Amino acid sequence: MRTSLLICTLFTSGILLFAASARAENSSPVYALGLGFDITRGTFGSTTTNTFVSTPVIIDWFPTTRLDFELTVPMYYQQLTHNGNASSGTSSAKVTARGPLGGAGSTMAGTGSTIGGTGTASTVSSSSGTGGGGGVLGGDYGMGDVTLTSGYALLEDGDSSLLLRPTLYVKFPTADTDKGFGTGKLDFGAGLAVSKWLGSWQPFAEGRYIVQGASHADTGALNFLTVDAGVTYGWTERLATSVYTRTGSALFDGMSAPLEARLKMSWRFGKKTYTDAYVLKGFGDGSPDYGGGVAVFAEF
Repeated sequence: MRTSLLICTLFTSGILLFAASARAENSSPVYALGLGFDITRGTFGSTTTNTFVSTPVIIDWFPTTRLDFELTVPMYYQQLTHNGNASSGTSSAKVTARGPLGGAGSTMAGTGSTIGGTGTASTVSSSSGTGGGGGVLGGDYGMGDVTLTSGYALLEDGDSSLLLRPTLYVKFPTADTDKGFGTGKLDFGAGLAVSKWLGSWQPFAEGRYIVQGASHADTGALNFLTVDAGVTYGWTERLATSVYTRTGSALFDGMSAPLEARLKMSWRFGKKTYTDAYVLKGFGDGSPDYGGGVAVFAEF
């Protein structure tokens, strides 16, 4: 844990020094500090129900109009409950909890559609018993994996151009592996976001490919692709809603690929304060059955 925190600190310090040099070129840097709350619940094709809660602290820095950084430090709580409808025997459920999407402030042309990383995977084995009764198998809480995301707008949304924004992603192994809150390995990836405002409408798509540092032989971890695609409608300069889907490839051996429908709202309720909120519905064993979250940000 100490080694992971040291690596995270050194890497982040380097990024901040780079961003500080870019800040000098911009007379109006934008900072934001956010606090989020996310909850998902699902069975993931097992005989247990996984309830997963994340409360991330989110730090955004936009040193220029084109460049942005986002550091997310999450705290996790996970509870497993037996469904109570299985026959005797032993069930093994591999469950995943993904980083917050809708609440993260690293915006895609103001939509806030940031793709979070995977962060966690845990394998839980439990006796199902013979009585068929349900019950709580256990719950754990602790720190999750710290993530750092950066994006740079190669093209900005204009009369004759669309937004073209490559992204980089790093997940630091700060989570407790004994509690199943992480794989204990460094993950990294790259992606691309594309969007275009057409009046009050903004179609968008964002994809990211993640390389998992965990051994495939030991954990079944797979490198994976995550894609969001949808449309945003701007009701006013302060309020916008987005409807989109999330899909991609499986994160681990034996798991299904995710497939989710999401609805998100972004609302600037003050001069320097805004909120993002979302709900999701999963389809299939690769996603939670349902979930949602909210994050509130203050600029300074």
